[in-house]
Parts: sequence; C-alpha cells; structure tokens
Amino acid sequence: MKRILFFAIAIAVCGTLGAEAQQDLDVPHLFNDKVTGAFEKQGPSTLAFLKVTPSARIAAMGDAYTSVAEGMDAIYLNPAGITSVRRLGYSFGYAQWLVDSKFYSGAVALNVGWNAMLGISVVNHQPPEIERTTILEPNGTGEMLDVGDYALGVIFARQLTDKLSAAAKFSFVQSNLGPEKLGGTSLSLYTLLHTGYRSLRIGMGINNLGNEMKIHSDPAEFPVVFNLGTSMEIVGELGDPMSLTASFEGAYFTDRDQRYNLGGELWLKNIVALRAGYKFDYDAESWTVGAGLKGTFSGRNIRLDIAYSNFGKYFDAPIRLSFSGSL
Repeated sequence: MKRILFFAIAIAVCGTLGAEAQQDLDVPHLFNDKVTGAFEKQGPSTLAFLKVTPSARIAAMGDAYTSVAEGMDAIYLNPAGITSVRRLGYSFGYAQWLVDSKFYSGAVALNVGWNAMLGISVVNHQPPEIERTTILEPNGTGEMLDVGDYALGVIFARQLTDKLSAAAKFSFVQSNLGPEKLGGTSLSLYTLLHTGYRSLRIGMGINNLGNEMKIHSDPAEFPVVFNLGTSMEIVGELGDPMSLTASFEGAYFTDRDQRYNLGGELWLKNIVALRAGYKFDYDAESWTVGAGLKGTFSGRNIRLDIAYSNFGKYFDAPIRLSFSGSL
C-alpha cells in the first residue's frame, strides 16, 4: 500500500513539474483544495486533434474510459491498461470526422517481459483537400495545399503490483499548415489502480506536457489535459454471461473549462457489447452510443467496435470504427 501511495503522489508531482516547465504555462499542484481548480485556464492551444479519441469503444462510452482501460483500446487514453495484453496486441481505427475530415489510427504493443509492455501508436487527422488562393487568384491557383496532422507515440507500460499499473508516452507531433509546419514533442503519464473493493478502479492521466512552439513569431501551446476517473461493474463481473460497467470521470484543461464524462458498457454472453455515454459541458457533443463484438479464434482475441456521437444540429454526427486483437 505504501508503494501505491508513493507512486500516486509521484506521478501527480511529476505531472505538475512537467507542466510548469512549459514557458508561460502555470499548472498548480494537482492536490489542490478543489479538484476543479487543478488547472488554470490559460487561453487557446493548438494541435486540437490530440483531444479527439480515435477508438470507437472509448467514444461510445462518452470518453469515460480512463479507469476502464482494458486491452488495446487503452493505448489511446490510458496506456497503463495495456498491461492486460498477454503477448502482442494491435489496433486499427477509422473515423469519419467533422467537416468531411477523417482520422486514421493504428497501434501495436508487445510484452517485453518483467511485466512490461512496449507500444507504438500513430494518429493521422486528414482534412479535406484545400486549394491555394491568392489575392490575384481568389478562386484558386490549382495548387493543393499540404495540410494534415500526425502524432507518433512511443509507450512504455508496466504492472508495478497486482493492483497498480503505470505508463508513460512520448509523442512526436506535427501539423502541416500549407507552406508552414508546426511540430513538437510531449510527455504523458498514466496510472490505473484496482482498489481491492469489489471491482472499483481509479485511473488518471496527464496528457501532452510539451515544449512551447511557434507559428512565425506567435507562441503555440500543447493542449494539456488531466483526466481522473473511476469505474466499477454494477452488475456481474467482466467475463460473466452478463456484466454492466459504469464509469465517470472529469477532464481538466488548460485551454477551456472542466468537463465531465459518463459512460456505461453492457456485455452479453461476453460476446456482444452495448455502450452509451454522455458528455457534460461540451460545446457541441452530448450523447454517444455504440456496439461491439468480440470472440476468440485459435487463441487470438478479436474485437470490432462502432460508435456514433451526437454533435447537435451544426455538424453531421461522426462515425468511428475500430478493429483490434491480441495474442
């Protein structure tokens, strides 16, 4: 128990120190009197695509997944959960996103021994083609601009005890803005704790602690996000003929007000999953739904998931598909 408490405090302090290392970024201690004051709002950030969840399973649960964190889906929101993969895991995703843009994602993780996993994740956000215009040619020059966002993550996760797992992710990010490019590196830290009370779990992560970037002479910041959530099976247990998981978490940002996510996942016969979620205090997003199928074939676990997210009357609802498996 002392080891668990020490590590929980250590990761919070490391996250705070890392954030304070960013120029002009003031992140107070995470153990503040009010959790809602853990992050001070600083103004706009760039690289907003990093806040979009590529996994259909996570999206269907309203992003309330930091404490659920199981299997290869965990690599996108809380990689501490990939320690549940026995040997090798993989994941691929596609999202039909807003304004005709698209997300492509992929990840692989390998058990390297000593209760540790090494993984790589790739996320690509591809906007629709944009034609270059000038003052003399406002209708277009015929030249298409090179635009799009890319993030490559290198993940190390380890199960420290039978109840506590931790992970770190180093990300290399680049955004192509026509003739200009914006890029940088960031560090994210995560933990997943099984409390020992029934199936109650607590997960947390501090994302995108990165160096300051510049667009011409203007400073640009990574979108720092702190997630803290809890989940538990309120009906049955995972693997039973029927189980229902409930999850709730808060998301605290440096570029906007705090937000809350609520999600649920119902498994039937441990084969079919029905999911739903709700996102509170978001500008456009609200409820989410989704479904999944999983099975075991010759010792290989395979899963297919789909998610639908409501964005109100202003945007077409994005559809996300994910295919994952493990050995």
